[in-house]
Amino acid sequence: MLMSDGTLRVEYFCYISRAKIDQLYEQVDPEAAHEITETRSRESAVKGEAVADWGIPHVLKLFKTGASYGRTGRIQREAKIKRTYLGKLERVLVAIAEAEPIPDAGRIGHPSARGSRFFHHEGELGLERPLADRSDTVVTLAGDLTGRPLLLDCSLRNFSEAVGPDGQPHVNSANHRFFTESMRFTMTTVFLLLEATADRVVGTPLFLKLSLPGADTLTAL
Repeated sequence: MLMSDGTLRVEYFCYISRAKIDQLYEQVDPEAAHEITETRSRESAVKGEAVADWGIPHVLKLFKTGASYGRTGRIQREAKIKRTYLGKLERVLVAIAEAEPIPDAGRIGHPSARGSRFFHHEGELGLERPLADRSDTVVTLAGDLTGRPLLLDCSLRNFSEAVGPDGQPHVNSANHRFFTESMRFTMTTVFLLLEATADRVVGTPLFLKLSLPGADTLTAL
């Protein structure tokens, strides 16, 4: 993807919370699949400007580029299942944004965002603690919200490249710096808010979309 500053970026969904998407998908109107196609033709294009709230156009923009669950060009396990979850994720996000625009996480606690369950965020995220025990099933990503820690709890099995055929954590040369050294990467997410205090914000993501420099041909989470 060519950015506005002329740099190349590689984007893809590296994480989708399958259980949460399944639960939310059951609440989506069965006609939503047809409505998404119609909505694409009705909604105006979204340029690169930063906005506080995500409406339907911003959701659809997520799927215009980098719309793969896992890095393209790699042999993907569960390829058919992953394509199914991308479709479910899009319908769920459109339904959320249609009911109420998704606020920026920086507005958590602001009166205008009171009552919102889901927030969007873009920034650097990395493991709060390196993955040491291969029996771990949940990891926490840490970021920053203008001085407040943002903590996102993730099921390890939902990362596109993190689990092997045996269901165990699969740390390799493509992801070990992220999982064992807590290297941070730029990610976009919509998360379910679990807790917000003066000291921290805790949530769990519906998805994580990874953005890498175009020259990075190896990293795969």
